[in-house]
Amino acid sequence: MSAQFAKDPVSYFAPVNISEASPSVFAPSNTGIVGKGLRAVARSFSAMMQRRAVIGELSALSDHELADIGLSRVDIPRVFDRAFVAARSMPNAARF
Repeated sequence: MSAQFAKDPVSYFAPVNISEASPSVFAPSNTGIVGKGLRAVARSFSAMMQRRAVIGELSALSDHELADIGLSRVDIPRVFDRAFVAARSMPNAARF
């Protein structure tokens, strides 16, 4: 059998956006702590998938393209580190 898949295997791992406009997808709003916990888990999973997508896109760039945006390959895993971002956001004189 040589059946073709309707979706490529990678698309099953694409980030899922969960908006506050439809929280009842996971639990009704009157479930209290359980509903809030499920929404928090869903938001965390969505954020993780988005971070993985960004890291994948940055990893696909060439060294020259990374240098154009002020990054190197070593910096890619630290893109989501708040201290790293804060240090990179300072003017050059304030870094030292």
